[in-house]
Amino acid sequence: MNISKSYLTILTNFILAVLGSFLAFQTDILLFVPMIFAIGIPIINLEKPIEQKIGKTLIIILLSTLIFFLSIILVISFESDKYMYPSLIYGLAGIMIIGINGLLVKSINLNLKTILLTFLLSSISFPIWILGIENISFVNLKNIPFIREFGVMILWMTLTTIGVVCGIKKPVGKNV
Repeated sequence: MNISKSYLTILTNFILAVLGSFLAFQTDILLFVPMIFAIGIPIINLEKPIEQKIGKTLIIILLSTLIFFLSIILVISFESDKYMYPSLIYGLAGIMIIGINGLLVKSINLNLKTILLTFLLSSISFPIWILGIENISFVNLKNIPFIREFGVMILWMTLTTIGVVCGIKKPVGKNV
């Protein structure tokens, strides 16, 4: 069974997002969330020798962690608006994530369509979480501590990954 790099990247990043969130939940070290999440895209899509793959992955991990924490700090600083500014900040963070990965991973094509799609998906994650999960959900997920604390982060990371995956170049001449 062949699985395409796009689907493998989405599946891997979702699993890594949940794993990083679970580790952060258990240890109270929030640093695990972006660090473990950032491993997925370069490990699957880099086609370099292992030394270069590790070096580029470490750069992506460091920059993604910085972007992650800066966006959280900026969102916390906006007390007056609950949707617009956080959505804009999360969308810009998604653009920075695809930018870093697109510059360091050659199989990711940075074009306007992919960047706009990543911005849109990243920016709607917060309103979807607030409106769909917290306000409308028939199952009260807010009572589950893990979901309450890390659910929106997992949703943002998954939607950002889908945007990044839309930029992965399809192999030419292969049936994948």
